[in-house]
Amino acid sequence: IIHLLSGWFIGLAAFIVIVAGVSAGAALLVVALSGVVVLWTLLTACSQFARVERRRFEVLLGVRIPAPPATRLPGSGWQRFLRRFADLDTWKHFLYALLRFPLGMAEAVILAGVWSIAFAMIALPGYDWLLPSGTTLWSTATPAPRGAAGVAAIAVGGLILLLAAPQVTRGLAAADTAVARFLLGSPDRSAL
Repeated sequence: IIHLLSGWFIGLAAFIVIVAGVSAGAALLVVALSGVVVLWTLLTACSQFARVERRRFEVLLGVRIPAPPATRLPGSGWQRFLRRFADLDTWKHFLYALLRFPLGMAEAVILAGVWSIAFAMIALPGYDWLLPSGTTLWSTATPAPRGAAGVAAIAVGGLILLLAAPQVTRGLAAADTAVARFLLGSPDRSAL
C-alpha cells in the first residue's frame, strides 16, 4: 500500500518537472537552440529518476530491477551530448517518468476505493440508522435494503471485498512492477 500510494506523489512531482521542462525547452528552442540544453538536462534528470525508482521498488517491494547497461562509448563531449537524445533507454526513462503520475493516480484510486468501500460496507450495520430513508451507500437512485437481512448481506459483501482487497493490492503492485521492469529495466531478458 505504501509503495502504491507513494507512487502517486512521486509521479505528481515527476509530471510537474516534465511538463515544466518540456515547455521551457520547447519555448527556448527558438532562442539560439538553448532549449536543447534544457531538454538534455530533463532527459538526464529522467535517467536519475529511473535510478531512484529502481531503488524504491527494491526497498518497498523487495523487487530488484536491473539497470540497463551503461553505454560508455568514446567520443567528444558533443558526441556524448547528442547520444543522450539517441539512447533508447533514456526515452524509456522519460516515458516512465511521464506515465508515473497517471499510473499512480489509477492505482491510488483503485486501492482507496476497494479498501474504503469494503470498510464502509462492513460498518453499515453501525450507521444504517443514520441514513435517510430511501438512500443507499452510493446514491439515492434505488432504495436501500432496510431490513436487517439486507444490511447484513451488505456487511457480508463488504467482508468478502475486504478479503479480496489484499489480492487487489498485490495485483496492482505486480502490474506496477511489470511496467517498471519494461521501462526501467535491462532489455536483457535473462537479467530479469
